[in-house]
Amino acid sequence: MKKTLSVLALALCVCLTVQAQRYDRGYANTTQKVFAPKGSFMIAGTGKVTWHREDNYNFLVIDGIDGDGYSVNISPTFLYMPWNNIGVGLRLGYDRMKLNVDKASLDISEISMDIDDYFRLTQSFEAAAIFRPYIPLGNSGRFSLFAQVELGFNAGRVKNTARISEEVKGTYTEKYKFLVGVNPGITALITNHFAMEVSVGVLGFNYNWNNMVHNQISYGSESLANASFMLNLATISISLAYYL
Repeated sequence: MKKTLSVLALALCVCLTVQAQRYDRGYANTTQKVFAPKGSFMIAGTGKVTWHREDNYNFLVIDGIDGDGYSVNISPTFLYMPWNNIGVGLRLGYDRMKLNVDKASLDISEISMDIDDYFRLTQSFEAAAIFRPYIPLGNSGRFSLFAQVELGFNAGRVKNTARISEEVKGTYTEKYKFLVGVNPGITALITNHFAMEVSVGVLGFNYNWNNMVHNQISYGSESLANASFMLNLATISISLAYYL
């Protein structure tokens, strides 16, 4: 009996000793290299502008395309460091796309259709609160990993009109989206202030709902939710950042 009690007491002491030990993974290490010092700011962003023009252009089963269009995408990010290597801030986004097709012909087997005066205009605004902890690499202070957590909201609208077989049809849609995401990445300082950043989405949750009006007569709605935990190569982002 005494031997059993001694073994139990020894096991309990070992468990308490293990629990009392603090394993430092670098987050609480006060001697860790500071990449983003307390009180500093970071400004970053991405942007893209495209323009196109088609003249009697053929694409797969669509022939004789005459049209033009453009797209603009801007997304700035602002961060403040309330603590060393910890940033909080805001990411904004604006997206606009316009497509105008004067005429086009669709021909699939025995099905053919002519489309004239097709017009599509989409635009959306997005705002997201972000939290970003940095994990410096090495002692140089020029490279750091980060994991950006976002909580945001997106609102936009889409307008479609087209003339099909001498009949004009139109649809107006209001689109809304609630999003949560985790985007890890790496940043490298090119100079003392400018840096290049690469990030990719690995965890996300989106909830979308749309309200539609067709020909100012019929009304419709749609809701969609999706969650993902995977490496999403479509979300790879490369941006230029300025630390001050």
